[in-house]
Amino acid sequence: MKPQLRGMLDETKIDGSQSLLQQIEMSVVEKRKRLNWKENDLSKREVLGQWIDERHSQGDKITIYRQADKVYIETWYKDGCHALGEMQATSVDNGLKLEDVSGNIFGEYFLLTSDNLLQFCNSDECFYTATRAA
Repeated sequence: MKPQLRGMLDETKIDGSQSLLQQIEMSVVEKRKRLNWKENDLSKREVLGQWIDERHSQGDKITIYRQADKVYIETWYKDGCHALGEMQATSVDNGLKLEDVSGNIFGEYFLLTSDNLLQFCNSDECFYTATRAA
């Protein structure tokens, strides 16, 4: 980065104390912390479980939780990206079928089994079981 641009970014304050340069150079860990909900929002969540998608060395961290009578899936990807989606939960014989409320053209869904396994399924079969997070 050119020194002039760096200086301008450092002089531009975005929240009264932090410069735009500091925001840009902030670590991924710090950005993740800022994305998380306020502490009081977190306390209202009932975490149903946490897993890791280890297919193809993905390492994505998946959390399924219930909040205000809705079920959500939250994914933190290995590259630092984040996704949050509301799920339609339906009780089935072997657990809880979780489908994206916005739909899935491939017919894929998650199955949270009675013994707390998270399975990735489609209309034909459950093809992957995620690893429980420690």
